[in-house]
Amino acid sequence: MTIRTIPHLLNDMARAKGVDLTPKEREFCRFVSTGMPVYKAFFQAGYKATNNKYASQKGSAISARPNCAKYIAELRDANWLSNVMSIAEKRSLMAEIARAKPQDINEESSVASISIDGDGNRSIQGPRVSDKLKAIELDARISGELSQENDSRTQIAIQLVNDRLEIPSAKELEE
Repeated sequence: MTIRTIPHLLNDMARAKGVDLTPKEREFCRFVSTGMPVYKAFFQAGYKATNNKYASQKGSAISARPNCAKYIAELRDANWLSNVMSIAEKRSLMAEIARAKPQDINEESSVASISIDGDGNRSIQGPRVSDKLKAIELDARISGELSQENDSRTQIAIQLVNDRLEIPSAKELEE
């Protein structure tokens, strides 16, 4: 069994798609596809230049080649797809924000907001009530429980009591 490294897999992917690039060009394209400036990608890929301006010009020429441009576009698409949150991930984050309890917030909490003042003092805060309500609203929209067209006609009253969500019944809303 052969173990393939990421650069080898990228090279195989390029060859399979009919993109003929040198190893340096593939590396250059990989760096550019991640958003690295062209002159930095030029140097990172192992090319030599006397200054940044020359590196930028040469890098731009490389990235303008049809096979390089195609490969960069494919890598960007692959990077974009791998960074998109799934609906389940979005809903999980919304639930985590809505359920966060102040006593459970610490530096490791994924919903914690950490700020440092001018004196270097750290302040840790959890989601505010408005953040929680927005998370609940967004989750309801994602799940289809709340749609744009009936949003203006439907009123949802949410009370936060002891940091526990309670949704009043229709009878309570009428009173």
